[in-house]
Amino acid sequence: MKKTILFFSLFYLCFVGFSFLNAAPKKIKNDEALFLKLQKAGLSSLSNAQERKEFMDVVRIEKQKIQHRMLRNIYENAFNYYRQGDYDEAKVLSSKILSIDPNFEDAIMLLDASSQLRGKPRPFLSRRLLMEDRFKTALSLYKKGRIIEACDKMGQVVKLSPTNIKAKYWLGKIEDDLKNYYFLKGEKAYTNRDLQGALDNYYNALLLRPKDSAILSEVVKTEEELRDRNANEKLKSALEYYAKGKLLSTHCELKKVLEIKPSDSKAAKLLEEVRGEIEKGYIAQGRKYYGRRKYDKAIASWNKAKPYAESASYINRLIKRTNNQMKREKEEKKRRFEEGARRKKEEVERRKREEEDKKRNFSTQKSGPIADGGRKKRVLQENRVASQHHYLSGLKYFQNSDYAKAKNEWTIAKQLDPENADVQAGLKRIENILSGGQ
Repeated sequence: MKKTILFFSLFYLCFVGFSFLNAAPKKIKNDEALFLKLQKAGLSSLSNAQERKEFMDVVRIEKQKIQHRMLRNIYENAFNYYRQGDYDEAKVLSSKILSIDPNFEDAIMLLDASSQLRGKPRPFLSRRLLMEDRFKTALSLYKKGRIIEACDKMGQVVKLSPTNIKAKYWLGKIEDDLKNYYFLKGEKAYTNRDLQGALDNYYNALLLRPKDSAILSEVVKTEEELRDRNANEKLKSALEYYAKGKLLSTHCELKKVLEIKPSDSKAAKLLEEVRGEIEKGYIAQGRKYYGRRKYDKAIASWNKAKPYAESASYINRLIKRTNNQMKREKEEKKRRFEEGARRKKEEVERRKREEEDKKRNFSTQKSGPIADGGRKKRVLQENRVASQHHYLSGLKYFQNSDYAKAKNEWTIAKQLDPENADVQAGLKRIENILSGGQ
């Protein structure tokens, strides 16, 4: 997906760039507007912040390349007008170039020359006189030892008058001196251990003479020493962070060491150890959160461990287990809530029934002798059972002719259940026996 987006992005850039090249003499469009649609189309398909940054870096580089080719093409058109003596049109195109890139040096030079020659009655003669004047100025600067200014001025003469052999000769001579100037300045900076300054001067010399083996040799040597020094400084910083227990800062510095010097085995070994410690630290922190049932924080800690893990499979298992536990606890909480709601509802209904029973009992007591409702029924049933018990006990005494005890039991039974017909009949028989009757 990422490669596809990049491919179409570059295709779009090329299309826009070449379209702009064709339209350049007529209309200069806003630079940012050209790529607005591209950014919207490309960035919306990228989710990772690093991918977005890389994408934008590529877009920016390709845009600069296309813009440079476009402006160079416009400059060639402007220079053609200049050579033909049409200084007005050359000035217009040079101005358009500078409206897009104010630092385009050739356009600045052409605009200056066109402005000076514009409106002159004899354009070609005027141009030759202008070049002669600049040539003399360049030589004057060179004799005064102002080599950089002389080189710049003589370079303008050569660019504006490519067939000027004399100017080319002196430009070569001045460039040789300038190359030596930069080279000696670089050697001086190297002696003073200003490696970056030395390297800057060596590269300036190399721009003038790209195939000079002596300059190339110094560049390679200085680059290597500068890399070693920068790597050692970063390694020292990393060790200081490590001694203080700042593992994340240590990891960051060690990565910088390996970016500068990928072959540093000591930094690579320490980076591997630090990476493992960071991973274990985040995993342990996540386990603590898990033990406290702070599952979101546990997952966050384990996600932080992923960039430092050789394999994320174990961490993914921990996260999956935690998500399942969260799901189970959520379901259990829901079940308990529903159970509590059900019990609460039953309690409300029970209390409601009790209130209704109290109201009915209160109403019955006020209306007459029939009272106590269900409670009275329970009491009567208990009395009947007890009455029957005393009746059977009295019956045994009666069968044994112990009429006094039989009468006593049946009297109690009658008191408990006045409607017990068997008890009434038994008492009547005892009265008849005791009175002498049958």
